[in-house]
Amino acid sequence: MADDDLLSKADALMARHNPARATAARHAEIPVLDEIVNPAAASDDLPLLTDYVPPEPAEEAQTQALIASMGTALLAELQPRIDALIRERLQGSLAPLVEGLVDELRGRLQPLAREILEAAIHGAVEQELQRRKSGG
Repeated sequence: MADDDLLSKADALMARHNPARATAARHAEIPVLDEIVNPAAASDDLPLLTDYVPPEPAEEAQTQALIASMGTALLAELQPRIDALIRERLQGSLAPLVEGLVDELRGRLQPLAREILEAAIHGAVEQELQRRKSGG
């Protein structure tokens, strides 16, 4: 009994100075799987695919239908993205161009509109003056 007490005190002292040994002693109590498990025996009721069966070659009509279907699906998927890219690029480059053209057109139309308006006003004033001179 005294030997066991002495040995346990020596182990405790060594564990304080060598923590790796204390960790190993704690892990010694963890159960370890030491028997081999055969997975095939556990799943004997599951079918296994052992033969490769290549697919039959598709007919030309099936191939063309598949190509058309894939093309339609891809176009449906990509069209919104393409539209968004075009819209972004046009807004970025076309808007300033259109704005410049509108400003230029406004610059050309304003003097023309002023001339037409002045001529209309002058004609209306002349007409009114002649009406008043003629007495009516």
